[in-house]
Amino acid sequence: MAADPEVRPNRRGVKSRELVLDAAERVMAEHGYAAATMARVVEEAGIPMSSVYHYFGSKEGILLAVMERGADRFFADLPPWDSGQIRRPAEHLAAVLAGTVRALERHPHFLRLLIILAAQPPAVADAEVQAVIGRIRGQALQLLRAQIGRAFGDDPHSPATDQLAHFTLAAIDGAFLACQADHGITLGQLLQPLPAALPAARQALRPTAG
Repeated sequence: MAADPEVRPNRRGVKSRELVLDAAERVMAEHGYAAATMARVVEEAGIPMSSVYHYFGSKEGILLAVMERGADRFFADLPPWDSGQIRRPAEHLAAVLAGTVRALERHPHFLRLLIILAAQPPAVADAEVQAVIGRIRGQALQLLRAQIGRAFGDDPHSPATDQLAHFTLAAIDGAFLACQADHGITLGQLLQPLPAALPAARQALRPTAG
């Protein structure tokens, strides 16, 4: 359940709310949603339990606020790829991947939590939380379809472009998780071959594209 929309925190309340969200995002990403008890979040944030319930209503309300804030921050960090000179496909896709990597590296807790929740949604999470996760993933796919279509001059709504967008998102997901397990390699290093691989993947899909 989300927080009461009628609550209008003052400046001190806004700061306290952000401290709770920072703590919850960190604890949930590091230990999982089930292990992120309200007591643990309160201890990390240093905010009274009564204030947490006042602003968020429940643990599910905190999760919903974490996901919505994280999505807003992540997408706001992505550069405006639609401006400037049209480049060759691999160059444009390399710029898109580089901008995405920089945004991912600035928001590691949020992205790790998003991937975990998408792969293993908690049984207690309500429909509103699942809808937010689906919306975030859908927005990411929409951006990828637009940029892949722009790179190749293709219809962003074509089946081939849609499949390439899903393939790219899966590659990013996997690379991000691999970096969490192996700190000796960076996300940029793992994804470096992807822009050059996408033109070949598109070529392979063209005979079957609708």
